[in-house]
Amino acid sequence: MGVIVIDPGHGGTVTIPNDSTYNNATSASGVPEKAMTLDLCKRIRWSLQSGTGKVRAAALGKTVSVVMTRETDVNMALADRAAVAADNDADLFLSLHFNGFNGRTRGTEAYIDRKYMQALQTISAGSVVTSEGPGVPSSGLRNINVAQDAAFASTIVQAAYGALKALDPKAALRSATYTKAANGEPYAPPPGVKMKGLGVLRDTKLGTRGNDCRATLLELEFIDVPAVDALLNGAGANEARNRIASAIAVALVEAL
Repeated sequence: MGVIVIDPGHGGTVTIPNDSTYNNATSASGVPEKAMTLDLCKRIRWSLQSGTGKVRAAALGKTVSVVMTRETDVNMALADRAAVAADNDADLFLSLHFNGFNGRTRGTEAYIDRKYMQALQTISAGSVVTSEGPGVPSSGLRNINVAQDAAFASTIVQAAYGALKALDPKAALRSATYTKAANGEPYAPPPGVKMKGLGVLRDTKLGTRGNDCRATLLELEFIDVPAVDALLNGAGANEARNRIASAIAVALVEAL
């Protein structure tokens, strides 16, 4: 049986200034990201248990168990979200989010943990401040299954992008490449896949060394863009959300 943990981003009322990991985006019409992530994740779960995701699993001879990190509007620490994957011996971990920026920027992107990393110490106001910076292949501080994470993230982001593109021709992927200075060696992830140091994707918290859990954080779209808001919160939102959820559910099954 394949175990999939689905994490609806955000929840509750906790905010940390200038930290998009904690702070909710808000749609152009005022719908909070946390409500949209919870709704879409429930639709993904329904598809996996009763809809096209289940049909695809049966066709592939797979059985799927689905676990949600939250069912209601509650805040969870990043480590607690990742711990759900470790506690359930998850094969896949998907954290779902929406973006917001300037009302114009658009695109779909999926994050994985960084390929290499190392602790950097600097002096600020007379105190030693430790942060994470680029690593080297021999540092030992790295994403131990980066290739598997990148392949999983690619499957998810392409499915989400494909569903969005079918609904809106202006949908796009947001990609990145990394220099040796930024990563320890040059690295070009698959289209639509990026790297970022997020606690919810950290191997040691997901339990990867014990269960090879593959993890990605999907930023589905920029909901402060009026056209995206209309698509996901307007008159046709129910059908649009169902189609996106179905595409992601099928991709999850195929990634198992």
